[in-house]
Amino acid sequence: MKTFTILHTIETGGPGGAENILLSLASGIDGRRFRSLALVPCEGWLSQQLRNRGIPVRVAQSSSSYGDIRSIREVARRERVDLIHSHLADQNFYSCVAGRVTRTKTVATYHGMPGLPDSTTLRAAWKLHFVRRWADAVVVVSDYLKKALVKMKFPSDRITRIHNGTDINQFNIPGRGQFRNELGCQNGTKLVGMIANLRESKGYEYFIRAAHKVAAADGQVRFIAVGQIDKTIGENMRKLVHDSHLADRFLFLGFRRDVPTILRDLDLFVLSSITEGFSLATVEAMAAGKPVIATRSGGPEEIIDDGINGVLVPPADADALAHKIRELLDNPDRAEELARRGRAKAVSTFSIESMISEYQSLYDRLLKDGSTQ
Repeated sequence: MKTFTILHTIETGGPGGAENILLSLASGIDGRRFRSLALVPCEGWLSQQLRNRGIPVRVAQSSSSYGDIRSIREVARRERVDLIHSHLADQNFYSCVAGRVTRTKTVATYHGMPGLPDSTTLRAAWKLHFVRRWADAVVVVSDYLKKALVKMKFPSDRITRIHNGTDINQFNIPGRGQFRNELGCQNGTKLVGMIANLRESKGYEYFIRAAHKVAAADGQVRFIAVGQIDKTIGENMRKLVHDSHLADRFLFLGFRRDVPTILRDLDLFVLSSITEGFSLATVEAMAAGKPVIATRSGGPEEIIDDGINGVLVPPADADALAHKIRELLDNPDRAEELARRGRAKAVSTFSIESMISEYQSLYDRLLKDGSTQ
């Protein structure tokens, strides 16, 4: 049996959802059939995690587009790569160019909405055109994204939807209170949290405004935000917390490595995104047995069945978000039932094993004749 070499590559160094998916794929695919190696833009979280799992790592020689294309091309030739699998919009373009030059098959995965081309973004339009024309397969993480790409003239028959998956078992741990103790939360304190890098698309403004409304009605609730913090947005959000008189009630904790432990100590998980390609954090919260409130922002609508295994609210609507937070905090039996069904949905639909199996089937289909482009 031939072992095919897969080059996994991405334009960012993490941590984040797309980087976690690349890490899971590179380390989880069948090593008897596929040899994984990775090309990353810099040393950092992702390169360290890949090496910890025994995946060979190459670091791109330049941060410019030409340098990225050259790095992919050189690694593909030197390592006799059979297939390049890229993640995120810019890297999808670079990989397709390198794949075309080296006659190597390419899979391009979109984790979020690519920039919509218009008269002021001809460069973005050109990049999308190249991926549309030359990627052997395009993967999207939700039907929401598939519909968006079809509107951008991507051939529907070359788009495969593969939902992101997570390792359900790592969230199957009892809450022991370590995180609550760290925060100094006393008995009776309710903890509401969001896990998402602090970016514009995540809608943190609306989470904070909702927290202000909830805190005004219930003095026993505290709020946390976990994720890397964009400096500009972070300053604005901290100011909003201060102006909302939440300085001792709303905490920005930055990136944390103990997300399963944090999730298990939450009373409620919230996602306030304006737009969301999927939302791996939402699946992780469900896997941890937490009741979830998310916005109708794209991907979450394919994860949550509203009122059955979670709750959906309109995006950019702090009033609706606050209302649902209070409703679930005031009705623990209802919250527990949603959490139980949410975990069942995560286990049955969004496991890491299911995701890897679908990607391996795609690799098999593209490489079945053992040839390159």
